[in-house]
Amino acid sequence: MTLTAIAVEHAGQFMFPTELAKSRTDYAEGRISAAELKKIEDDSIAELVERQRQAGLSTITDGEMRRRSWDLDFLAGLKGVECKCITSGNLWQDIELGTPVPEIVGDIAFNPEHPIFEQFMYLKGLLKQGEVARVTLPAPAHLLVWILLNDNVRPIAAVAAGLAEAYRMTIEQLYNLGCRSIILRDTSWNTFCDHDKLKRLLQGGLDPVALMPMLTKVNDDALAGLPADMERILSIKANCTERFGHASRLHPLIVEAIFNHANVSAFMAESDTACNLLGDHHIVFPEGKGLILGVVDVKQPQLESRQDILAKIDSVLRKITPEWLRISPTDGFMLNDAAYDTSSFTPEDQWRKITLLHSVSDND
Repeated sequence: MTLTAIAVEHAGQFMFPTELAKSRTDYAEGRISAAELKKIEDDSIAELVERQRQAGLSTITDGEMRRRSWDLDFLAGLKGVECKCITSGNLWQDIELGTPVPEIVGDIAFNPEHPIFEQFMYLKGLLKQGEVARVTLPAPAHLLVWILLNDNVRPIAAVAAGLAEAYRMTIEQLYNLGCRSIILRDTSWNTFCDHDKLKRLLQGGLDPVALMPMLTKVNDDALAGLPADMERILSIKANCTERFGHASRLHPLIVEAIFNHANVSAFMAESDTACNLLGDHHIVFPEGKGLILGVVDVKQPQLESRQDILAKIDSVLRKITPEWLRISPTDGFMLNDAAYDTSSFTPEDQWRKITLLHSVSDND
């Protein structure tokens, strides 16, 4: 195994610096203006870009420093989608009261005034010649599954088509502005490994097996027709790897649907998820596509041992060509999951993790 061929990647999300985190609270409580918050965001992003440059990262993001939610900020910028807070519940609903969620208020469509375009242009203005700008978005399948589970929208095929076209035009515009790397963060596949969600689909008259190709298609259509120099990464987020793995009777169909993405140039997954996807000896990784393997934890500050990282790499090299492999953290560094206490993880810890990845990649 030649480790020098393995590049270091990242999911696009970095921790807020202390000043920005405090400013978010100050703005919410009326102590600073929107203009003052934006200035602090601008300065934080400029510092982050330089830090990514110093860390030797080949793609650079704004760290999602302007987002309050990894998915809702983008989704609510599309026409036909708004953000609302749950104020009442019912027996089947598994969302806590007060939680912000998307609400479909009309036909989903491209918004030429989407805030992401202005945000991207600020990032692009900070880059030097030859540096690659990356944007991470929630996958369209992520929203489509939420609609299937929570919103009685019909016909769903028309909704999926409109959603895919809104995404396609958005990503095309980002490309025109200079973006050359897109990550679609896809949580939708967990649905088929969750008994409660499967039950809700069935009670709604939906066939889970028939829905899998629809999720593949909505993602693929969102990436259709992009130039060859636009990297298109699908990040597979599986929060429960045991149910996502062979314990699920739908496992072969899930893997087939994921690997059937024709317009994806690379898949990103943490090592346990990747091993579950590739575990069956009948499964063949798609020819010519990359795999970005998450091998260091973003929840704990302790550094992994080189031996453990190399073992994770070895676990997938039996299934893919080494030239297709890159390594990364298991997720973005700013987790939006209240189930994890990340108070012990500091902004400096994320750079120690990146340095560790480089040391493994360079075989130091």
